[in-house]
Order: sequence, then structure tokens, then C-alpha cells
Amino acid sequence: MKKMLSVFTTVLVLSSVLFGGWEFDEVVVSYPDLEVSDGYGIHSVVVDNAGNIWYTMYGITTGTYYPTATDTVEAIGIHAMTAAGVPLSFSPIDFVTVGGVTDTLQSSCRGMMKAGDGNILVALGNGSLYKINATDGTGMAKYEHPDGSSLTKPAVDAAGNIYIGRVSSGYPVKMLNSDLVFQTDVVEAFPKINRAIAVSPDGTDLYFGSTWNGAGIFKYHSDAPGILPHTPDLTTPVFGNWEPAGVMDTSITVSNDTTIIGTDTTIVAVTDTAITQHVDYMWPEDVSMGPDNRIYAANGQIGHNSDDVHGSRWFVFDTDGTELYSLGVQEGDYLQGGTYNGRGAAWTSDGTVMYLADWGYNSIAKYNQVPDGVDRVITLPSAFSLAQNFPNPFNPSTSIPFELHQDGMVELKVFDVSGREVATLLNKQLHAGNHTAQFNGSDLSSGLYIYQLSFNGEVSAKNMLLVK
Repeated sequence: MKKMLSVFTTVLVLSSVLFGGWEFDEVVVSYPDLEVSDGYGIHSVVVDNAGNIWYTMYGITTGTYYPTATDTVEAIGIHAMTAAGVPLSFSPIDFVTVGGVTDTLQSSCRGMMKAGDGNILVALGNGSLYKINATDGTGMAKYEHPDGSSLTKPAVDAAGNIYIGRVSSGYPVKMLNSDLVFQTDVVEAFPKINRAIAVSPDGTDLYFGSTWNGAGIFKYHSDAPGILPHTPDLTTPVFGNWEPAGVMDTSITVSNDTTIIGTDTTIVAVTDTAITQHVDYMWPEDVSMGPDNRIYAANGQIGHNSDDVHGSRWFVFDTDGTELYSLGVQEGDYLQGGTYNGRGAAWTSDGTVMYLADWGYNSIAKYNQVPDGVDRVITLPSAFSLAQNFPNPFNPSTSIPFELHQDGMVELKVFDVSGREVATLLNKQLHAGNHTAQFNGSDLSSGLYIYQLSFNGEVSAKNMLLVK
């Protein structure tokens, strides 16, 4: 044990997920001349059936046009490129013609999604939803939302039905067919501000975020989508609720002579005029259904939600609300997997490559699937090395990367600060190469932990911090 204690450095905890995960590869789209901003940025990403990457912007123009001698029009176009980064011949798309009427795309994007037939859906801030041909960039259909502007990112089920609402609270969610023809209202009025909708393949479950004054992700259910309305699923808890038990869920303003009585409250700070309470829910800027039928949700930047533990990260949930793991380095270097404010997730047709769009960093990052979450050989490292876990701090899961310069027996264990072993992550023969182990601290208390790697008689250890 003394040998282990002599090599402590600073780290965090890993998540043992049997289903694998994702590892950052590279940034495929970036605008290095643009500063990090809350006022403009990339607002969505889609991968078509040919593997081409589509994205749009909010507040960033692609062209200036002159419809009259005295007028100018700024277009906010749709970008499309190959996986290698080569723009398609029709990109950017600044004009869309549907039914003989040509529109200049002047309104910022609110979200994109691949349609059931493989073409591209683009929702704009002016209330227009377009269907774009993925092969040539031409317009195929258009829907004008009757309730006005600021549409959500649409969702598409396996039958090709499209679900779309408004960002503002209190508006219905509509079901369209694949030709963008209105079918019915599936939700009478969603009560939260919401940027994106996700849907299960069979259409029975809808997932909504609550972007401002975040309250997590809500699940709605219908036994007969399009026939019976979707209503709140009271059997499933709100996703992304990190509040300690007993903490109040509403703000209270008090006068000097107010007396607070009750047992189900946790007062964090009291002044002469107000009570400050702890609020620690996800502020979902994007909610997407992955090919693994899990929910991928981007928590807003730390500056908005004041949550330096969970902010500026992607979280992955099972459909019952169970948090599985997180992705991204909080406000780190975006070229090394840093995340600020996610605004879209998309996958290749085979589900092995994922692209995450980031609003604040104006970038799209590529992630590769790790099939088993533990044992993935890449290139031979030059030396035996145990890397820092990420994220750090974490709650409840983290990843531990290490490199082996030759085949050998690997033992990876986790200890608390008193030296008590709390988990054995690996005890097996591995091939030379790069590997990543996963650790889940959901059954452990917050605090400092040590992970130790023993390999062919050598030992290395690092610290990691679990914060709940």
C-alpha cells in the first residue's frame, strides 16, 4: 500500500458501463476566428445516409444578396460537406424553392434532423420547416407552423412521422407526415421552454428538455401515437435531477418578519429579504435519441446554470431516466474534446461514429464508438502510461485511459483515501495498445479516490474526485 500512496497525483473516477461508450477523435468543423459567444453559433448537425455532414448556424450569414437596387438580404445558409470536410457542390444552400416559390434563408436555424426517407429537415426561427433533398440540396416540402416563430428541433420516428413544437412554453406539439402535412396535435401544450424533441422509434415516447430555469428532461407517453395524446409519464422520474433529497423546488421571497415552517425544505442561505435555495437540474440545450435507444442531452454552459459540476457537458441516459455516463471536457480546449454548450448530436448509419455540435465553440466534434468500453487497441504506445481520468470531478461515471507498450497482465483497482479497496475494474491479460476502463461511483460517497494500475510488475496510481 505504501508503494501506491507514493505515486498519487490528481484525478477523478471511472464508470464501468458494460455497453461501451465514445472517445473523442477530432474536430471536423470549426470557426477559429469567431469568439466564444452566447449570441451566435452552430445550432445543429445531421449525417445523411451517404455519410455527409450537414449543419446550420444561428446568427452567422453565408451570403449577401441584392433583390432590389436599394435593398440587401443576408442569408443564413445550410452547409453540407463530406466526412473528409470537402463542401458538397451545392453548399451552402442560401435559397430553397418549393412549389415554385423561392425563399431566401434569412432566419437562423433552430434545429435539423434526418427525415425517415434520408432527406434533411431544417427548422428555422421564423416558423418554417423545410425538407431538403440530401442528394442535390433542392427543396422538397415546406411547413409553416401556425403558432409562429422559434421552432424546436424536430424528431422523427421509425415510421417517418415528424414531431415539432415551439421553443416557447405553452404551445402544442404537432405531428406531421413525411411530406410535412399536419396530422394532429400530440401534446396540447408543453409547459416549459424547450429547444429539442426526441422520440422513441415506435413513437410512443417523447422526450422534452427545459432549457431556461432548467428543470431536467420530461418523458411523455402515448399507447397509440397520433390517436391518443402524449401525456406526462408519471412512472418515470425527471432526467437530470441532481438536487439533494429534501431541497425546495420553488423560489421564495420573504419579508423581515416572515417565519419559515416546514420539514421538507433545505435553506442554503437567508438574507433579510429572500431565501436562496439549491437548484441543480439539467438545463438541456439539446435532447437526441441515439441509435442505441439512449437519450443524449447537452447541459447548458456553466455561466447560465451556475453548475460547475454538471454544466457544459453531455449526459447519456437510459429511457427510464437512469444516468449512464457523461461526455466532454467542461469548457476545455475544443480541439481536445472540450465542450461548452451542445446544440446537436448525429450518428452515421451504422451507429459507430457520432458528431456533436457545440454552439459556443462554433465547432463539430467527431467521436468513435468504443465497442466494449474497456479494451480497444489503437496504435502501439511508446511507453507504459496511466492517464488522468475524465471527466474530473465526475458524477457518477468516469473513464480511465492507459497505454501498454507490450502484452501483459493488467490489474486496475480503485481505493478510498484510507486505502480500502472499493472496486476491481480489470484483472486480465491485455494486448499492447491504447485502452480505456470505465468506473461508476454511484454507490460511493463524494470524496477523493485513487485508481492504481499494476502491469508486468510496475505500478502507477492517480487521484480522482467524485462529487455528488
